[in-house]
Amino acid sequence: MSEAFESAEQIRLELGEKKNEQQNIIEAVLFALARAVSVGELAKACACDQKTAEKQVRGLMKILEQEDGALMIREVDGKYQLCTSPKYFDYLVNVVSAQKKPELSDVLMETLAIVANKTPATRVDIEKIRGVKSDFAVNKLIEYGLIEEAGRLNVPGRPALFKPTDEFYRRFGIENKYGMPKVDSAMESRISDEVQIELKDLIGEQL
Repeated sequence: MSEAFESAEQIRLELGEKKNEQQNIIEAVLFALARAVSVGELAKACACDQKTAEKQVRGLMKILEQEDGALMIREVDGKYQLCTSPKYFDYLVNVVSAQKKPELSDVLMETLAIVANKTPATRVDIEKIRGVKSDFAVNKLIEYGLIEEAGRLNVPGRPALFKPTDEFYRRFGIENKYGMPKVDSAMESRISDEVQIELKDLIGEQL
């Protein structure tokens, strides 16, 4: 038995906590699906109700946290995903050729911040704050998997509504929309000023 395994078992014995069968099932599902999994899906796998499934996955989160090993479970907007602990990232990059994540320009970050804070948001909502057309930024964020369509507004023209994806919350380490910093009037004004500067640079004339 390895020293790490003995240490994990000792923690469980001292705390009186040990993974039960439902938690083993949840761990297997999270590992196999390799994505954020809803409580409903976990309940279905365990053949139990959602309240029990949520209790079990949260218990499993505690056990993995106490073990302080390579794996952890992160809550992502009400779903759960099995992840590698950040402290082992440097070791992984030595052997894994990971796809490079796209770099986000200031324009994309501003647009993403607006969608995340005003979710769900239409293109008009975004453009009211930025002061310019935002089709390119919205389309790029969809392409990068950071926002997605969340339905249609029930008004003439039925404009699309956009919201952040699970990938957005996972990438930025935010549990859900309630963990987002708010875009206040001062920030909206700053974004508007920066857009005006961008436009001046672009068209080369006084606005």
